[in-house]
Amino acid sequence: MKKANIKKWAKLAVILAVFATLLLLPKPSQQYTVYGQGYADPPPPTTGGGVGGVTTAGGEFTKETIFKSDDENLVLVIPKGTVGQTKAGDPLPEIYITKVMNPPDAPQDMSFLGLTHDLEPDGAIFDPPILITFAYNPLWIPARLGPENLTIGYYDQDTQQWVMLDAENITIDPATNTITAEISHFTYYSVMAHTAPAAFTISGLTISPTEFEVAEQSTISAVVANTGDLSGNTKVTLKINGVTVASKIVKVAGHESTKVSFITVQGSPGSYKVDINGLSGTFTVKEAVVKPVVITSTVPSITAPAVEYPAPTAPAPPAVPAPVPAPMPWLAIIISLVATVIVAVIIVWYYGFRTQY
Repeated sequence: MKKANIKKWAKLAVILAVFATLLLLPKPSQQYTVYGQGYADPPPPTTGGGVGGVTTAGGEFTKETIFKSDDENLVLVIPKGTVGQTKAGDPLPEIYITKVMNPPDAPQDMSFLGLTHDLEPDGAIFDPPILITFAYNPLWIPARLGPENLTIGYYDQDTQQWVMLDAENITIDPATNTITAEISHFTYYSVMAHTAPAAFTISGLTISPTEFEVAEQSTISAVVANTGDLSGNTKVTLKINGVTVASKIVKVAGHESTKVSFITVQGSPGSYKVDINGLSGTFTVKEAVVKPVVITSTVPSITAPAVEYPAPTAPAPPAVPAPVPAPMPWLAIIISLVATVIVAVIIVWYYGFRTQY
C-alpha cells in the first residue's frame, strides 16, 4: 500500500514538472498579431463585414484602436472614423506587427537604432493617416548626436529605397524618449539617426563701420554654418592686407550657425583689404581730426528764492564814554615841594649867611 502511494505521488510530480516547464518556456515569436478587426488571439468567430469587431463593412474603425508590438517599442493608434483597407481595397481583416532583425541597408549618412518593424498587411492604406510611436533608449543614439538628430523612415518596396518622413509630421519628446509620426500605409518602418559629418560654410561678411579714423575701431563679422548632422569645430581666420591678424576656433552643432566677430584698430590712414576664410571686403581709415573739447558742467544750476529785505537805515553814532578824571600826582607834588624847599634853603644860606662872614 505504501509503494502504490509513492508511485502515485511520483507520477503527479512528473506531471507538475512538465506543466511548469511548458509555462516557463519563452514565446517562440516576437510578433504581436491582432485578428478580426481589433480582437486579440484567440480570434472570435466572425462572419465578415466587421461583425463582432471594431470596423464596419467598409473598413471604418468605429472606435479608437491601439496596437502594440511584442517588445512594446512600437505603438499604433488608429483614431475612430479612420478607414483602413488592404492594397486591393478590401476591409482590413487583421494587423500584424513584426520586428525585423535584418532590415535593408540604411541610406548614406544614416544609422539604425534597432527599431525596425514590419507592419502588415503590406500595402494597407489608411485615411486619414494614423499615428505610429516608437520608444527609444537614449543610449542607442550614436555618440555626439541627440534626439534632435532622429527621424522615421519607411521602406519603399517599389524603389527598394528608404524614404524619410517629412520633419513637420514628426514629433520627438526627449522627456519620454518617444518619436511619433503620421503614416498612411503599411511597410517597414524604422527609427534612424542622421550621421552626416560636420561640414562648414562661411557667409555674410560685414564690416561696421567701413570708414573710420585712425585709432578708432571697426567690427568685422561673418556667419559660420554647419550643414552636417554632427557637431564640429572649425577655424575662422581674419587677414588684413594679406596678413593673418587673428583667428578663432568655433564649435557649431549640426544644422546650426553662429556669428564670429573680430575688432580691428588701425594706426595709419589708407584703404585696407579684409579676408575671412575666402570672403573679402574693404574698409578705409581716415586721418584723425582733433575736435574741440567742450566741458559741460555737471553741477545743476540753483535759483535762489526771492527774499524781501527791509530798507536800510542810518547807523546810530557810537556812544561816547564819559571822561574819567585823571588821578592826582601826589608823589610828584611832594617831591616838587621838597625840592623847592631845598633850593630855597640853599639860596638863603648862600646869600644870607655867607655874606656875614
